[in-house]
Amino acid sequence: MMDYTTLSIADVTAGLGDAARQAQDSFGRLTAAQLNWRPDPARWSVAQCLEHLISANQQMQQAAQGALGATGRRNLWTRLPGWPRLMGRMLIRSQAPQATRKFKAPSVAQPSSSAIPADIVHRFVDQHRALVAWMQRLDERRAMGVIMTSPFARVVTYSVLDGCRLMIAHDHRHLQQAARVVQDPAFI
Repeated sequence: MMDYTTLSIADVTAGLGDAARQAQDSFGRLTAAQLNWRPDPARWSVAQCLEHLISANQQMQQAAQGALGATGRRNLWTRLPGWPRLMGRMLIRSQAPQATRKFKAPSVAQPSSSAIPADIVHRFVDQHRALVAWMQRLDERRAMGVIMTSPFARVVTYSVLDGCRLMIAHDHRHLQQAARVVQDPAFI
């Protein structure tokens, strides 16, 4: 069982590269109908899982970049001693694949309820290549020290490094969810 809370930037970028390859290998040959197939109305399709990850990762990267470039005043939650470290570890663990609690995706990261184009796998892979390139340019010490605010809840803050760790933990969680869709006996 992987401890996502201790990953280095190099570990995260390797994991993101692996996630892109896994998505391509597992879902790259599926048709649009297969990508959009849902086991039941309450569960997401493969395409919805990937679209959710693209949206969440884009928002996380933008928030991290904003924190890294910030020169102004930070909010109270970013300045509370120990709060960002506690929140980062807790959030990473809650989104890891082995976590059993289910969460409702924030409205800004909800996937489309209509058919998603079949290029979703390609868009996911491209985004991950760009994320890897961006993260490889980060200074790990600085990423550990700069505190960002979650793009999904203002009271949730964590280091930029924990934001990167959160992305890979969250990726693995939803890639496993997408794999379960394809393994469903009723899958088309």
